[in-house]
Amino acid sequence: MTSPTLQHSISTITDNIAKQGYAVIEQFLNPQEIACLATHAKFLQNAGEMHKATTGITKVENPTLRGDFIHWIDASDASEAEIDYLNLMSELQQAINQAFFLGLFEFESHFAIYPPGAGYQKHLDQFIGKSERKISSILYLNDDWKAEDGGQLRMYLDENDTTRFIDITPQAGKMVVFLSSDFLHEVLPANRERMSITGWFRARSLNS
Repeated sequence: MTSPTLQHSISTITDNIAKQGYAVIEQFLNPQEIACLATHAKFLQNAGEMHKATTGITKVENPTLRGDFIHWIDASDASEAEIDYLNLMSELQQAINQAFFLGLFEFESHFAIYPPGAGYQKHLDQFIGKSERKISSILYLNDDWKAEDGGQLRMYLDENDTTRFIDITPQAGKMVVFLSSDFLHEVLPANRERMSITGWFRARSLNS
């Protein structure tokens, strides 16, 4: 059963997407849930299960574009913390479908760990000629993050005016959700290791 706090967060997300195309929730998960996910991310890293991220459909490594290491979450081989997270995102998917009739049928996500100094240059969360990714989500796992640590998510509010942006600090528990096709964004380099779970709610391909 969904808790009142989670119901409120999901309602806030759909309301803000309707109004401005994005939402930022400060405490989407409680500290214990975040700690479990962060611990699992570090376990994957220590086990050699985080791999250098690639870019584009051709999956080419481009360290000048992005410097994170990722591990895709597989529901068939998920930890208890991952299963709880996926179930939660399924509830969010249903709410978004009810609000916007997007036909979302799938959620894909991965852990991302950025070493100190790594970032991700400005980009959209859709491949050229592909529009299956409709809604992007980012859940941050970084405890006690300070502004001077860097690593902010910079979201551009107008693709034609790069002076209009917001910077979002990647503090543990914070969730960012936005329309994948509408917001250029980048990850600014950080002074310490930075962890998150990035995901996309997808609609079926028009060619399928």
